[in-house]
Amino acid sequence: MRVLALVLALPAAFAAANAIAEPFGPIHMAVNRHEYRGKACPIEVVFTATINYEMPHPRGFTYSYHWERSDGAKGPTHVVRPAEHERSMVVHERWRLGRPGESYDVFQTIHVGSGNTHINERTDTVHIECR
Repeated sequence: MRVLALVLALPAAFAAANAIAEPFGPIHMAVNRHEYRGKACPIEVVFTATINYEMPHPRGFTYSYHWERSDGAKGPTHVVRPAEHERSMVVHERWRLGRPGESYDVFQTIHVGSGNTHINERTDTVHIECR
């Protein structure tokens, strides 16, 4: 009987430990354009991340995130304390760039972390040609 109780308890214990260790669901990345060729430079590119949470998330769940551009520049760190029933958060990062006669291939990476869990997701590359 003890063996049966242990066998039945293990999956529940593993699921509880996994929920604490992995507070995030998938992070979806998007960008408002994939390429630009034209004279109206500089242009603005908007990068978007949808950060999903595993439910229910742990009590007192807090995480931080920051953006990193393909040129190495890093944005500020933001600390988030989602409400108990909040399932996701959408964040945007704007980048204005481009000068006549120059071309760029740019992207952004979002770095998300909570406790021992750290996730990095990158957007698609955007090609920009300024004439």
